[in-house]
Amino acid sequence: MKLAMSAFAVLAALGALPYLMAESETTGTAIENAKTQNRYHLSVSGREGYCTVVKRGGDKAQRAELQLTPECVAMMPRLADARYWQESGAGEVSFVAADGSSVVEFFAADGVAYESLKPISPIVALKAQ
Repeated sequence: MKLAMSAFAVLAALGALPYLMAESETTGTAIENAKTQNRYHLSVSGREGYCTVVKRGGDKAQRAELQLTPECVAMMPRLADARYWQESGAGEVSFVAADGSSVVEFFAADGVAYESLKPISPIVALKAQ
């Protein structure tokens, strides 16, 4: 009986593996997909829906114009000040205001391209569109 239960558990785990692998996306893959498209879905924990974020252009300093749909500001009013997408050498991304201050800071995360470091709450996530 113990052998049959063990065999069943192993078969169940192996059967679920393709589903788990299909739904999970590595951080590197998510970031690469996002970088090629330059379009992201932004979501805020505790709030329904998402909005679209577009990174426009860019230069050698890793700074680009940022375009947010109106839904972004409705979901998180502080995003009204965000004007630029700025990348650090460590792979972190910041939404920066015209005066140079950071509005939201992101780090590379599993399953999404980026997740907020600042603010800590609510968590803001960027996922490749």
